[in-house]
Amino acid sequence: MATLKDRTLARVLDIAELQLGYVEHPAESNRTKYGAFMGLDGQPWCLSFIVWIFRKAGFLLYKGTGSCTAFVERYRQYSPRQVITSGFKPGDIVFFDWSGKKTKTEHVGLVTGVSATGSTLTTIEGNTAIGNNSNGGEVMQRSRHIKYVTCAVRPNYPG
Repeated sequence: MATLKDRTLARVLDIAELQLGYVEHPAESNRTKYGAFMGLDGQPWCLSFIVWIFRKAGFLLYKGTGSCTAFVERYRQYSPRQVITSGFKPGDIVFFDWSGKKTKTEHVGLVTGVSATGSTLTTIEGNTAIGNNSNGGEVMQRSRHIKYVTCAVRPNYPG
């Protein structure tokens, strides 16, 4: 079990990096340890991956859903100051709308870096792949333009 001292941004990023290259098994099944943890094995798992990372680092994110939309709405209702739409930084949980209209939440990732101009984010994402942004079956590092970011949730990191 994670201790209070584990609850840091560095710990969250380290845990996420250790998952790079993890793939669902069997392929195209959405079966992962992340989905099993959430009780949603066999379902799209991008959000389950994020919640799993934070739980491993000792944070209690809302675990009641595998839906990006329901997750964001929960934060809008109960912790609205944690929902942001600009000024992204490492540790933010970012939600994407691939149409660029910023009206829905189709996928989620963890920000690990921000370009000097602030227009591109480096993320670690679950259930992604080159050619399938939202259901690709792998944990990968991706580069995303902020025009696809609907919003982000900024966890309450100590300090």
